[in-house]
Amino acid sequence: MQQAKPTNKYVKLLRTIVVSGGALLLNGMIALLLAPLISSTVGTEAYGFVSLAKNIAQYAVIAASALNSFAARYIVIAYHKNDLDEANTYFSSTVFGDFLLGTGLFAIAMGFTSFMEKVLQISPAIVTDVKLLMFFVFVNFWITTVATAFSAAGHIKNKLDTVGAFKALAYVCEALVLIALYTLLPPRVFYVGIGLTTMSLVVAVSNGWLCKRYTPELKVQRRYFSFQAIKRLVVDGIWSTLNSLGDMLNQGLDLLICNLMLTPLAMGQLALSKTFYAIFAGMFILVGQAFEPLYLRSYAKGDKETLLGDLKIAMKFSGMLSNIFFAGFVALGMAFYKLWIPNEDISLIYLLTIIGNMTTIPGGPMQPLYYIYILTLKKKLPTLITIAGGLFNVVSMYFLIRYTSLGIYAVVWTTVFVMFVINFVTNPLYMAHVLQLPWWTFYPNILRNVLSCAVLVAVFKGLSLLYTPASWPALIASAAVLLIIGAALHLLIVFSRRDWKQVTQLLKRRRSA
Repeated sequence: MQQAKPTNKYVKLLRTIVVSGGALLLNGMIALLLAPLISSTVGTEAYGFVSLAKNIAQYAVIAASALNSFAARYIVIAYHKNDLDEANTYFSSTVFGDFLLGTGLFAIAMGFTSFMEKVLQISPAIVTDVKLLMFFVFVNFWITTVATAFSAAGHIKNKLDTVGAFKALAYVCEALVLIALYTLLPPRVFYVGIGLTTMSLVVAVSNGWLCKRYTPELKVQRRYFSFQAIKRLVVDGIWSTLNSLGDMLNQGLDLLICNLMLTPLAMGQLALSKTFYAIFAGMFILVGQAFEPLYLRSYAKGDKETLLGDLKIAMKFSGMLSNIFFAGFVALGMAFYKLWIPNEDISLIYLLTIIGNMTTIPGGPMQPLYYIYILTLKKKLPTLITIAGGLFNVVSMYFLIRYTSLGIYAVVWTTVFVMFVINFVTNPLYMAHVLQLPWWTFYPNILRNVLSCAVLVAVFKGLSLLYTPASWPALIASAAVLLIIGAALHLLIVFSRRDWKQVTQLLKRRRSA
């Protein structure tokens, strides 16, 4: 009987990745189906506003992250220490604070929406459509913000696999709503916002149910509300907000810059090129999130060796996803775009996709390590570096667009340069420093990942020259073959005997409660 526990723990971790990954892929399929539908019926410009509206909502999420970024950390750690009063203090304070903050940001967003056509380039025919889109996107933001604290239950009881299953259900509901609207009614871009709102409602209700089912000790009560707890969350979280601001400067303003300095068409083309990045970036984040309960438990116990082992294993699996994704798109991207958006400038969009997704080469394996800053409460220096990089990025975009003929390419190349410096230089060094480890700790994994990516690109491209798929079934079959080959090659290149030993040790560890 005792031998079952290690296997169950590993199965739970694997199940979390598979179930949550399936939910993300389902969400990605919705995005892929929407893009050609919207661009062909309402126009490429309208599709650009779908991405832009989500980006603007993300700016509000950044503001809310000052309160929310460390909420789960404090709730989970207090709960594991059996300090239910402290856990409830942070839980209730977060819920009340999120309600006030989310409502205030929603009001500000609606004020901007009322005159947004005076700020952005919007064709008169779709102004009302875009405003309705913005309204529903921010309703989605409000629901998500207010329900944030309830997601702590998944981390406390390591039920992220169940959370992933409910997210899959939410995406199914979103898809059904969108199918009904686009089938029964004339095509409008704001239907996307209605679908998002439906999805967020299902997620919010499911998180509330999980919280009541698995952590009934957590209660929202006024007597637990504490301005001191809010202050502590904001003081710690302000650095996450500033870091997110830097990320926004690095990646979140490109569509807005295209709209203001180039054309709405360029914005739409860039939005199409970013569709796949948005899907697979979620997969990289997923791997790190699946390990977060293990990170928290090891860090709370002061078990640095186990924590480091989990971090390195997560890097390798996340790097495998990023490498297969990048190399696969190099090989099959043109074939995919010919089938997906045949009426667009696919040569331009393909090149923009390849350049923009170069950030995944270092970004994929580094993604699971970002939780180090949450664990150690060390955010100041990396945040300042991220902001500096973001400011450099935006200023560089402006001058390159204004004074050179690079045009839309200036938008993607500057981001690639900045993110390479951050993920290859500053983050690996500082992450090792805050864990009090040698400066070179993470570089062997990073360099092996780069080698793996180069090999996969060469092999995949060579295979694509032998056979180019010309139909959806052939493309899917080709992608499946490359996935298997890529996974095998990556594991052979990146995993050493010591890494396999670490996986074995992971299997033998006791299952968390």
